[in-house]
Formats: sequence, C-alpha cells, structure tokens
Amino acid sequence: MLPDLRYLACWLLLAATPAGLLSGEPSFRVHSINAASTYSACAAFDVDKDGRIDVISGGYWYQAPDWKKHLVREVQVIRGRYDGYSHLPMDVNRDGWTDFISANYRSKSIYWIEHPGKSLGPWKKHLIDTPGHMETARLVDINGDGRLDVLPNCVRRSDRQAFAEWWELKQAAAGGQPQWIRHPLPAEIAGHGIGFGDIDGDGRGDIVGPSGWLKAPADPGSGRWIMHHDFTLDRDASIPILVFDVDGDGDNDICWGRGHRFGIRWLEQKRSSTAPTVWQRHVIDTSWSQPHSILLADIDNDGQQELVAGKRYMGHDGKDPGEYDPLVAYWYKFDKQKRSWHRHLVAPGGLAGFGLDPKAIDLDGDGDMDLVGGGRSGLYWFENLLINQQAVEPTRLVTPHYDDHTRVLVYKDADGTSQPVDSAATMALRRAHILAGMRQAMGPMPDSSRRVPLAVSVVSQTETDKYLRRRINFSPEPDDTVPAWLLIPKDLTGPAAAMLCLHQTTGIGKGEPAGLGGKDNLHYAHELAERGYVCIVPDYPSFGDYKFDFASQAAGYQSGSMKAIWNNIRAIDVLEAMPEVDRDRIGAIGHSLGGHNALFTAAFEQRIRAVVTSCGFTAFHHYYGGKLAGWTSSRYMPRIRDVYENDPDQVPFDFYEVLAAIAPRGVYINAPLGDSNFDVAGVRKVVEQVGGVYRVLEAGEQLRAVYPDSGHDFPPAVRTEAYDWLDQVLGR
Repeated sequence: MLPDLRYLACWLLLAATPAGLLSGEPSFRVHSINAASTYSACAAFDVDKDGRIDVISGGYWYQAPDWKKHLVREVQVIRGRYDGYSHLPMDVNRDGWTDFISANYRSKSIYWIEHPGKSLGPWKKHLIDTPGHMETARLVDINGDGRLDVLPNCVRRSDRQAFAEWWELKQAAAGGQPQWIRHPLPAEIAGHGIGFGDIDGDGRGDIVGPSGWLKAPADPGSGRWIMHHDFTLDRDASIPILVFDVDGDGDNDICWGRGHRFGIRWLEQKRSSTAPTVWQRHVIDTSWSQPHSILLADIDNDGQQELVAGKRYMGHDGKDPGEYDPLVAYWYKFDKQKRSWHRHLVAPGGLAGFGLDPKAIDLDGDGDMDLVGGGRSGLYWFENLLINQQAVEPTRLVTPHYDDHTRVLVYKDADGTSQPVDSAATMALRRAHILAGMRQAMGPMPDSSRRVPLAVSVVSQTETDKYLRRRINFSPEPDDTVPAWLLIPKDLTGPAAAMLCLHQTTGIGKGEPAGLGGKDNLHYAHELAERGYVCIVPDYPSFGDYKFDFASQAAGYQSGSMKAIWNNIRAIDVLEAMPEVDRDRIGAIGHSLGGHNALFTAAFEQRIRAVVTSCGFTAFHHYYGGKLAGWTSSRYMPRIRDVYENDPDQVPFDFYEVLAAIAPRGVYINAPLGDSNFDVAGVRKVVEQVGGVYRVLEAGEQLRAVYPDSGHDFPPAVRTEAYDWLDQVLGR
C-alpha cells in the first residue's frame, strides 16, 4: 500500500534556488508523462515509426510529443507489485520492430514482449524461462559477438539457493521463434547488484557483484568463469554496478549506489606491475538514499560520460532508512585534478524519481541527453535544457518558514498551510524543512566536490591491552587536514560497530575521549574501544592539534558548526573504508560541545544510526534565559548574532527540530539536574515534544533520556547505561 502521493508535491517547498544552475551548465525541467503510473521500469524508442521517440512503461506506451496513452497489455500484479522489473529494448524476433525484455523478482521469470507491428494492437508476452528471483536485468555484449545479451541480477531460486546466469539470443530459423540459450555462472557472484566491464584489462568483459568479480574465459559461453574476492562493495549495491575508467588512468574502476540505504561510492583500481592490484574505496555523496539504478550519459555534450543517479520511491514499502526522503536526481562530473565529483541537479524533490530501469535518451530530439524515469510515484521526463535553455525555466524551489519551532508535529504544505505530521511520509517532509532551517543558521552544506580522497596517514601507533591506538590525519576537503585518534579493538572476528566520538570544549581536544588526559568521566572513546567498538576521535576545528583559523581557513563556510559537521561526515567516511567496520552500525557520542556536535551531524548524516548526547543541548529559550551569545563565536554560529540578533524567536531552528530530524534513529540523552550550561527544564520540554514524533514513527523505545543528580558531567552509571543502550541499538 503506497502512501498518499499528495505529500510528495510538498517537496516543492524544500530549498532555495538549487545548485547546478550556473551559466553554461545544463539544468533540467521535470515533465509528468503519467503521474498516476506505478510501474517500476520504462523504455524509450520509436514505437510507431513516426520519427519521434515514444515512452513505454508497464501496461502502456505514450505517444510523443503529447504523450497520448495507448494500451500495451495487462500486466500481472503479484503481492501488490506489477511484474515488470526491467524494460530492455531489443528487436528480439528481427522483424524490424522494437520489442522489450523483462527480468523479474516476484514471478521469478524472464520474458519478452513482442511489438505488434503496424497494427499497434495488443502486445504479446513470451516466456523465456522461470529461473528464480531476479531484481532486474541489463543488456550487455557478454560474448563479444556484437549482439546484446541479457544479464539478470540473479538472487536465489525457489529453494533459496543462490544462482547466477546470463542469456544469449540466437537468430531464429525462418518463421520460427527466437531461441534463448542459458549460460550458468558461478553462484558466488549472486547478490544485490550486478555489473559488466573489463576489470583486468585483457579485453574481455568481466562480471562484477557485491562480493567480487568473475573473470571472463576466452569463450564466455562455455568456458569457466573464475571468481575473485578482491573487494567487497555493499550488500545492497545498485543495478547496475558501473565499470568504467573514472579517473582516466587507463584501467577501469567501479561505481555503485546503495540501493536500499544512503549514497554513491566508487572503487578506484590501482594497478602495479610489481604488486597486487589495490582497490581504494571513495565516497561520492551520502546526502540522499535509494540510488537503486545508476547510469552513464553525456549530459553536458563534452564527449565524456557523466554519472547519473536518482532516488527510487518505496522500494521496500517504507522499511528502508530514508525511503520517504525527497525524490531527487543528480548528475555527477569527476574532476581529475581534485579527484572529486561535482554534483549537479536534475530533480530537486517532488513526485519525480527513478525506478528500477531509467533511461538516458534525447527524447525531444534537440541535441542533448534527457532522462526518463518510471517508478511507483509516476512516469517522468527530465528534460535537459542545455540546448533549449531559453524554452522553459528549470524547476526551482523555495523554503517554508516556521514561526513556532516547538511544533514538530506540524509541516507546511505546498500552499504554506500548516498540516499535521501523522506518518513517516509527512515527517520526512518536516525533516527536510528542519534541515533547511539549520542551513539558514549554519550556512550551506559543502557539496560533493569537496569530498576529495581522504589521504589517511598514520602518524604513530601504540597498543593497550584491548585495542590499537593510532594517531592519524585525514583530508576532509582540499587544503585541510584533521588530526584524529583511531582506536581499533584487538581480536575482532568480523566487521564491528563503530563510533564517532566528539570531545567537549577542552584544550586537549580529542585526547580526552581517547583517555589521554582530562576528566576520567569523559574517556568514552577509550571505554567503548575496550567494549569492542572501533572509534574515531577527531579534533574540533581550533582544538587539540587542529590549528584552524576561522578568519583565514573557513572559506565557503558561514559557521564553525557546519565546518565541524562536514569534518565529522568525512570521519565517518574514514570508518566506512575500514575492513574492521560494519558500515551499517555506526553511531556518535559526545559531551557538551561534542554532545550538540553529535546531534547536528546526525541530523544531516543518516549513516549515523544512534546518538548519545551528554550535556549537549537545551531549548534556545532556556539557554541562559534565551541569551544566545554563547552560540555566536566563529567556532559555532555567528549568523545567530549577525542575522538573527541573538533572538531565539528569530533563529530558524531549535533543538526540538534537531532531535526530530534524527527520528526514528536512536537518541540517548544525559541531562543532569544540575547542569548550569544546558537547563534541564528546556531538555525536558524538547524530549516531551520529540517523543510525539517517535510515537508517530512507531519508534518510541528509540528515544531515551536520563536526568542524573549531578552537574555538567557524564557520571559512570549513566555511561554504563548509555553503552548498554548502544549495544542494543547497534547490535554489538
């Protein structure tokens, strides 16, 4: 059961004028072909041979240029989903008319849909086989004969055994039906995610999966494919996984999205004639979720392929993290000098997303590459305005204003009218508005172009009885280096839960959580490492060993808070690249400065699954009676002073909203009764209001607050309870 799609229209109130509209850059206009369509795949080709490209999705084809709807066939519905997980265009029967092929999960079948020819009447379904569950498929030339083959993303058979195979189409005999040949592959490649390309430079196309790659034999049809476990991607890798030379160094790299979680990554291949190949993991963007299907296309007509990705809508009916977040789409261009990706907007949020099989094609014939996406929120054309720039204005957005930040169970609709937050869908909309308000006070979040290689270096290493303590440096962005401690438990038996550990306002910075000085009650990184957590402990800008001058080094930032958030996100990138870390079990903990720094970071970065905040916040009206000067130094948020006049009524966010933006993820709050910095009465008010959000999201047990009888401190009994809570939430 899909939620009411009317809430998606409210995404048009998300943000200011989007990035990617600079002079000379392609921008996009989103057109609805059929907003009521819920088929998961689409294709684009000339159905009626009138010289225009038409669009096909599920049971209908849409005639260009006005998208008149025509019946294709009745599509089977299995457990609430249409059985059409791919639309792969191919003239299967060689009659001069384009048919399409589908590989499917719920029916476990591969079939092709035959074009009716000149009559344009009903299309006919032909079963190829029913081998097992397949997520979708792509067309690639596996055996190098110049003809496209079908490579399904095979998962498992009916008996739950993993399987993998590809399908070759043989020329039909005169008047006969097309002949399909099934070619088995080693089942080790099976999983969520499949890709094709030459990995080892031998001129043959290899097959890539989430746990490694299959080396192609000289005869891909009858020879033995050899599995190589040289790398691990993610258990929910996109379909397809892209194999191409990202950095232009002569060997192919690997790019994929996390189809049911957050972000896009690439794996850099580093070959050497004297040493084994090294694969280095890089994060491209983790600000959005469900990039289930990614593709390559020359968006800006420079002769180079760019990475294109868009969010899938309701892939698991709301069960995946971030499923209700904005339906966005972007294209990314790699900068070989900075070795980072510039993100450009395609769709800023609304009804339009990608499904399981989007297409890149010049749909309007104007000389630039457009995109077509069909999914459970509708069928859409993303018109590239590179050539036709003056024809129509690109889609733009505005941000709603909230007068009362305590009312976290109210959101603004497309007309600016207050509506109740009564579902995960409407709360996701409210969350997007909260983040927009935080950005108004803190400044914009850096884009993916600042996500340069981390360049992690080990300065020193010592050992304790239970863990290794490494002093490292990493690069969060160009021309900056963050000092950090990395604590790695000994004798790990597999990837472990990990914690981002943030320090309070103290001269030794990271040294205190790492157990190297300061207060014993604040040695939480040391204690967590002894419990088996991998911990990273970065210095906040200008603390500890991090010599950061906000006047000269903070170009591009309007607050120290946003700079710290970005550094923390990159620290999570460090954790994610470590084989010792389970990427889906990462949390954050901090006291005082570290307490609200952890909350701010978790609000923006949803890879953080749980937060422990100690003495980290109170409602702004309760912070020294509403006197906000303490928040306004260059280390924090000077715009609170310069723009909002230190007035809590003017500041465009409050901690009610910060915690609401983290829901339904876990939050543990230590708020001592005697905390002179963060008044406990304000904390209680925040917890009361935010508790309503957690109840709406059916996650009331994920919010816990304790109020010990102490001062501005993190007492031993509370720490023990917090650690036990982390064990439960992160499944240590």
